[in-house]
Amino acid sequence: MAADQAQGKERRQFIRIKKNYIIRFCEKSNPSLKFEVSQVENISKGGLCFTSTMPFEDGADIAIELRTPYVADTIYLEGHVLNSKETVKGLLYANRLKFHDVSSESEDVLDKIEKYNLHKAELA
Repeated sequence: MAADQAQGKERRQFIRIKKNYIIRFCEKSNPSLKFEVSQVENISKGGLCFTSTMPFEDGADIAIELRTPYVADTIYLEGHVLNSKETVKGLLYANRLKFHDVSSESEDVLDKIEKYNLHKAELA
């Protein structure tokens, strides 16, 4: 066990926000698979966790369309799957995804998500 873990130091680089935004996603290497709709379990500037009705291979590239109340337009993100874990036998999978090649527009929205939710938590 590393010293940081023994002392309970948080390993995450970005703050995780537990919000249930709606996304559309598809696996980039499988053009026959159309965009599926899902829900975000949590999101950060570095990635997100979402549910799906199918598992993904570790490393699979995923394209995501994210809608938030912070901007009128759809935000486009890409990432690769770190892990896909079955949560309901044969029905639902929790997918951890790490973003890559984030545009400045998408980064701005991720900043707004973090700032809004941190400010909201401070008021509570």
